[in-house]
Amino acid sequence: MNRLEKEILNLENNLLLSSIRKCPEKICDILDENFVEYTSSGQEYHYKKGDTFQNKEDENELNWTISDFKIKQLSEGCILATYKVIKNDETNESKKYTLRSSIWKYIDNKWKMVFHQGTLCGKFK
Repeated sequence: MNRLEKEILNLENNLLLSSIRKCPEKICDILDENFVEYTSSGQEYHYKKGDTFQNKEDENELNWTISDFKIKQLSEGCILATYKVIKNDETNESKKYTLRSSIWKYIDNKWKMVFHQGTLCGKFK
């Protein structure tokens, strides 16, 4: 894995951490102001500064695993990341599987996510 792949993977992993998902400043540092997501539940989400993705009072630590991570350069300063995620729910021992894609742009000397899509799927082989 090259340096750029490691950097983008690290950013993707950060967005799966409860400590990041609860902090509006850290989310703002990773997401572009015009960020859009098509969620695995079929919703379209438009980021607003100050948004968080996990309630601050929620003490549960997320247990999600990224696999098959790949990036492709779409243009200068623009990367497509594709990967799989297993969401491990320790409360009922169930798992959810998603295919994911994100578009990252290099803006003001750092990578910012501008688009993300998660699609529920069956168990990975």
